[in-house]
Amino acid sequence: MHKNYYENLPQGCSICTLNDLANYKKGPFGSSLTKGMFVDSKTQNCVKVYEQKNAIQHDYTLGTYFISNLKYQEMKSFEVLPNEIIVSCAGTIGEVYKLPLSAPKGIINQALMKIHLFSDDIADYYQILLFDKLHELSEKSKGTAIKNIIPFEILKPSKILLPPLNEQKKIICKLNYINKLIDG
Repeated sequence: MHKNYYENLPQGCSICTLNDLANYKKGPFGSSLTKGMFVDSKTQNCVKVYEQKNAIQHDYTLGTYFISNLKYQEMKSFEVLPNEIIVSCAGTIGEVYKLPLSAPKGIINQALMKIHLFSDDIADYYQILLFDKLHELSEKSKGTAIKNIIPFEILKPSKILLPPLNEQKKIICKLNYINKLIDG
């Protein structure tokens, strides 16, 4: 980026990296979570397994995969909680969804990434920012038959412009207005 870009920032804006805003975790390797490990949803103390369709369709209720509490304890590092963000990572990449407060705790499968923001205040703006950044960076990445999300070593240090919260809210409001016009 040009030096002038940094010198002429709007008042209150800052340049930071995505890594400055959140913790990121990709799902487990495929062999860590197989269909043979799933239990019936009526099993006592079972835990939901979030799938790509939850992120793509922005619906936490989708899916029928659950694991036992014992398996959950083994995979706790892949835990996702309400108010955290999940992102689709293979095939349909970069769909960003913040789990609502009513969503049950669960774990992410191998096709998801979870994001825990350091400040929930920026969640709405961050989701739009991340969606755009993921698509921008994935267009630059080398293609294969099945697209995968870009590696963390490219994603995390990506620089972004972070406006003050009041400006973030104005941006979200305008985007929501535009989306309503588009949807008719």
